[in-house]
Amino acid sequence: MTIHNPKLISTEISLLWTTYLQDSLAYYILKHFQLTNEDTSLNPILSFALECSNEHIQQVSTLFKQEGIPIPDGFTEEDWNQDAPKLFPDLLMYRFLEHMSRAGLTNYALGKSTCVRKDVRELAGQWLKQSNQLYDIVIDTMLRKGILVRSPSLAYPTEKEYVQKATFFTDGFLDEDRPLLAVEISHLGANIEGSLTVAAMMLAYSQVAEKREVRDLLYRGHKIAKKHAEVFSQVLRKEAIHAPSGWDSDILGSTTPPFSDKLITNNVSAMISIGINNYGSAIGASLRRDLGINYVRLITELANYAEDLAEFMIKQQWMEKPPQNLNREELVKKKR
Repeated sequence: MTIHNPKLISTEISLLWTTYLQDSLAYYILKHFQLTNEDTSLNPILSFALECSNEHIQQVSTLFKQEGIPIPDGFTEEDWNQDAPKLFPDLLMYRFLEHMSRAGLTNYALGKSTCVRKDVRELAGQWLKQSNQLYDIVIDTMLRKGILVRSPSLAYPTEKEYVQKATFFTDGFLDEDRPLLAVEISHLGANIEGSLTVAAMMLAYSQVAEKREVRDLLYRGHKIAKKHAEVFSQVLRKEAIHAPSGWDSDILGSTTPPFSDKLITNNVSAMISIGINNYGSAIGASLRRDLGINYVRLITELANYAEDLAEFMIKQQWMEKPPQNLNREELVKKKR
């Protein structure tokens, strides 16, 4: 029997490379949380998350060495100041862990469904299982402590209904004055929570970043995230639905950076990317015209901010180039 040992395909390289970069970044954020948290319930959660991140880094390193693929630089102890005082409130640590595990569930489920080689599929499956465990631990702990921000609720339906007319969609179903669907409320609530978490992280980072340009970029991003949360909240409040509030006032007053500007900007870039993906999913699930218009407008604003941030990071040589296809045109030119 012929044993095939195929090379990694694009989706597999992308999953592995991104996992290495994001886990090497998250590792030092989690280390700072571990050293500065005051809530003992966080300790086992952080230990598990750190164990997972470290394991992922080692697994990708081993596989890349086997394949002859350069291991990314990622982030090291040089990007972390272990003597920095507490910056993030414990509640924001929980929120970060919730969003980190939720992003893992999304990314590794996609990786599991798009990767082909058995060893990579097994890794994606293992990482998906770990993200699920982490998410459950975080949510269960927050529920027990009464600090979980629950999605907005709505009245239970009292009967089953079918659409009665062929003109259903033209009789106001797409209009702004139509009551929100459960799925639309769900996306609005999730995007408010996400925007508020990102806003709080950016505010904290803007206090401690070393370069003036970074502080200005981060504070601009903080204001954008707060504005987005307010746009979504207004839609819920219009229908007398409670919207979550933020945690800006809980950020501590430290100005000592726990992380390098390189790590901070890369973390913000990753959070913005997650936000754009979330808005894209919301567009597909939201049928009211005003919601779609809002999401498209806000995606454009996020994309413009992400571009400005990326241009600055490139100038500072803080952005590692992701794997990409060969530029055939450039290769042809070199032969001339």
